[in-house]
Amino acid sequence: MKQSYLSLASDTFVFAAGNMLTKLIQFFLLPMYTALLTTEQYGVGELVNNMSELLYPMCCLGIYEGVFRYAVDRDSNKREVFSSSFSVSLALVPVVAAVGVAGYSLTGFDYTWYLVALCLASSFRAVCMQFAKGLGMTKLYAASGVASTLALCILGYLLLGVFGSGVSGYLTALLVSQLLQIVIVAYGARIWRYFSPRAVDGSLIRMLLRYSLPMIPNALAWWFVNLSGRYVVLFAEGAAVAGLYTAASKLPAVMNMVVTIFQQAWQIFSAREYSSGDRDESFGTVLRVFSSALLCAGSLVIALTNPLSQIMLSGEFYEARLFVPLLMLGAVMNGYSTYFGTLYNAAKQNGMIFVTTLVGALANIAVGVMLSGFVGAWGPIIGAVVAYALISLLRAFDTRKLVRVWIDIVYQAVGLCALFAEVIILSLDIPSATVIALGVSAVLIIFTAVRYQDTWKRIVGLLKEGR
Repeated sequence: MKQSYLSLASDTFVFAAGNMLTKLIQFFLLPMYTALLTTEQYGVGELVNNMSELLYPMCCLGIYEGVFRYAVDRDSNKREVFSSSFSVSLALVPVVAAVGVAGYSLTGFDYTWYLVALCLASSFRAVCMQFAKGLGMTKLYAASGVASTLALCILGYLLLGVFGSGVSGYLTALLVSQLLQIVIVAYGARIWRYFSPRAVDGSLIRMLLRYSLPMIPNALAWWFVNLSGRYVVLFAEGAAVAGLYTAASKLPAVMNMVVTIFQQAWQIFSAREYSSGDRDESFGTVLRVFSSALLCAGSLVIALTNPLSQIMLSGEFYEARLFVPLLMLGAVMNGYSTYFGTLYNAAKQNGMIFVTTLVGALANIAVGVMLSGFVGAWGPIIGAVVAYALISLLRAFDTRKLVRVWIDIVYQAVGLCALFAEVIILSLDIPSATVIALGVSAVLIIFTAVRYQDTWKRIVGLLKEGR
């Protein structure tokens, strides 16, 4: 098990380095977009991008989910896994194109073909990326993300700042950056070596689809949890306010980065260790470390909302800063749902992961629509926080039939109360809000260090032994 912890730490470090470099580059994207696009242009471009995120799992039947889970198994036939999954994605290209033709004929939407291209690029990218991660090529996985984001930054500046291409330039930069990532992963993993028509296995395809198909409605429901609020704001308040809401939702990317780093390493660890005899203890240790890091990082980032907003929100977008603390809290809640959701993947039992997400999505829409008439854009934000919290609670209780993970209720209550206090202080924009919030954050960090000092000593000892 010691080696497993070391592998988890190593994978986390690799994903952290890749994600930090990616986010460092993305740090310059939002100020660039808000400076070079109007709120309406940015709103339309992001809505098309978000729609592609909603649709692309259906363009490959979500088979990339199964690609990772089966490729990571030590005794799996990697060539059969990749050939079978890639063949499914190729077979669906004509179907996606036909749907695009029908969609354009019915709506005449100017950016339909960008949407189709983004969906196809995203689906093939997901298959290649997940397969590479399943092979253990975590460095390639992380590096390709950095290269793709750097290309997005450069192309975005050229197309928007130099050529003034507006929405079309924004979407073109997104598309080219995704295609570049596919090329990097394919070359780095020599992925063509794993593809052969003779290796396509019908029974394996059925297994992959049985695992992956439940994740499609889950992805749809998750999209509603994450992004439906933007559309509620668009219809209730107009494109300008939707642009503000969208800009504010970009700042929690710092917290989402923490969650993404953990999820990427946690998926590998949990899949490999699920059958071990001491999984309850090891998974519990991971939860303590992750939740303490999540709450402390979330507290610190929320406290720094105003300085971050001054840097990242230009001109008329700056008023969106008041939305940010509550959005950050939602990102923290999302972290818990990620931890427990990955347990379903490790057990290859994905049915309830969709059910819990669906309940959250329905709650999100109901609360967001109901409150938007009274508090405007705050309604969907509150709805998202409620949804994340509900999903996390449902998964925490339901996954006890899979793994008996001990949860430190006292610590979780203290940590979440600290975050709630910061959100209220900053959202009300009281004098010296940043200083007070930083004080609350410092108290939480000290409390965490004292309460889990034995756990931290154990981790440090393991890392020293692994050198």
